[in-house]
Amino acid sequence: MVFFYFLFFCLSYFIWWLIYRKLFKSQKHISKFLVVLGSIGLIIFYYTPYSFYLEPSYWQFKNMCKLNELPNNEEKYNKILRYFDTSLDTLDWEGLNREALKLIKGFNLDYIEGRLEYRVKVAKLQKQRYNISVDLYTNTNNKGFSKETITHIETYGSWKTRRYFLDGNEGSGFYWSEETLACVDVAKENMTPRGVNNE
Repeated sequence: MVFFYFLFFCLSYFIWWLIYRKLFKSQKHISKFLVVLGSIGLIIFYYTPYSFYLEPSYWQFKNMCKLNELPNNEEKYNKILRYFDTSLDTLDWEGLNREALKLIKGFNLDYIEGRLEYRVKVAKLQKQRYNISVDLYTNTNNKGFSKETITHIETYGSWKTRRYFLDGNEGSGFYWSEETLACVDVAKENMTPRGVNNE
């Protein structure tokens, strides 16, 4: 963290130097007060989530993730699948049943006994700033995946913030790591499968 403050201080000094020497052609010494004030301004600017609200890709990503909050029904399923240019009517159910994965209690975090016991990845969308995928779920009472047997749908993904921070440890060294936002960071999860509340 101290490294970041030093970096902001140096950057502030350089900006003020450019303003004094290049823009105004002044030979005066740069005020330490202005350098400190400038570095505080840079720190505040860095930690303000300005880019989140100005980036169209953030809003696209957030809107897709917000669909997880809807009640699990056919309307929600088709709204989500529309982002992937498909629908419940056009999915290849035989192919999805071949690729279905049986979830294991204690191993898969999304396993819920009697509700979420099988999962299949339906589609994936990769963009410059975000990637997102959608999974379908069913239980063992149903004989595979079909339009009628889906108990839950979930979108997963991450959005690149383009904000870097120093990461690592003594053993592996230090490196710049990019902060990302996941769907759970921008929207609440609705893990209540269809049919649970007599829907």
